[in-house]
Amino acid sequence: MKDNFESIRAERDVPSYRQTAIQSNYTGLWRQIALGIVVGYSVLGVLSAVGWVIFLKLAVGTLQINIP
Repeated sequence: MKDNFESIRAERDVPSYRQTAIQSNYTGLWRQIALGIVVGYSVLGVLSAVGWVIFLKLAVGTLQINIP
């Protein structure tokens, strides 16, 4: 593999546009965090509803009502 030392620069020689490129990467991160929160709460809500339905079916299924 050939070594390329032509592109090595001192830190002061690096253009300042790299800072804006790093900050623009975080915009997608905030979108992913928000989407994860929304999807997470939705899944928890659906699982909770399914759990309550199963619990109610078991509770009502074992309940016996005797009519005199």
